[in-house]
Amino acid sequence: MSKSVSTIIILICLLLFGSAFEASSNENAQKMRSPDDSTQIIPESIFREACSQFICSRLEKKKDDIILSRFTISGDKPLPAGKVSLELFDKGREELTGYVRLIAIVSIDDIPKTEVKLSGWVDVFDSVVCASHNLNRGDVITAGDIHLERKNISRLNSDTLKDVDQAIGFMAKHDIKDNDCLKEWMLKKTPLVNKGDMVTILAEHGSIRITAPGRILEKGYMGDYIKVQNTMSKKSVYAKIVNDSTVVVDF
Repeated sequence: MSKSVSTIIILICLLLFGSAFEASSNENAQKMRSPDDSTQIIPESIFREACSQFICSRLEKKKDDIILSRFTISGDKPLPAGKVSLELFDKGREELTGYVRLIAIVSIDDIPKTEVKLSGWVDVFDSVVCASHNLNRGDVITAGDIHLERKNISRLNSDTLKDVDQAIGFMAKHDIKDNDCLKEWMLKKTPLVNKGDMVTILAEHGSIRITAPGRILEKGYMGDYIKVQNTMSKKSVYAKIVNDSTVVVDF
């Protein structure tokens, strides 16, 4: 009886240890099994780089001008081995700034295989027009009142000015603080000179500088060529408005 019990115990031990070894062997075999070379998964870096290039191209920006963050991929899956190419499309947005969603058509050996959704937050940096000091309501802006400064335009209104010529000669509709970004709605176009205003007519050529008093014969804006009468000779000439008291004639 004792021999039978011993035999049964030995058999049970062999069965248990044998099963554990077999399971462990199968697990190790699975870990060591080589991946299937007939498929591939496109890494995130490929999608991210394609997304950055697409945005730079559309916005006509350099790579250093944008930062892509919170990047996500939806729909990526194993694909057949082969040469990978991506074609990206946007969602019809005019500005690829802020939260952006794109569609990537993934092709293997030039054959479309799947559609992947890409999304992320795009920060774009550009030069914008800022006030160089406090400006009061009614001030006519000159070149000395403003400057260009590099800022993150993704967090600015789309009507933020990017060219100083969009502000020079315009009037401030309300007070503007030092270093504020100028926007279209802050300014209004107003004549820099009006008919009857007295100005200085300036002619320069090298070291030669000639001035004469003049009377404006028509209203005009900064940079306009308008008709001005030389009050000394009574002759009329066309001159360029450079500020509210000076016009320049070609000489």
